[in-house]
Amino acid sequence: MLKILAVSVRGHRYLEGNPSVHPISEVPAGTGTLFPDLTAAQHHVQREYRTLSVFWRVEVIDERGQVVSRGTRDGLNGTGSRWVWQPAQKP
Repeated sequence: MLKILAVSVRGHRYLEGNPSVHPISEVPAGTGTLFPDLTAAQHHVQREYRTLSVFWRVEVIDERGQVVSRGTRDGLNGTGSRWVWQPAQKP
């Protein structure tokens, strides 16, 4: 199962489905919307974040909090409506 962290233009990270509207530094256990696979998470971002220009990047994370994939808005300064996806780089 995967979760989505949205990164604002100010660098704050927000957990999709978190009952708190405040930015987070660590992913709280038992919170957030779960997605069965990467494709479902990407479709959600394409559909729901299309008009939210405050978020320029998203991170899809696994149960351990490790980044699986990153999506970045295309266009000038990340203002486009399409998302470009990249797998996370392994350390």
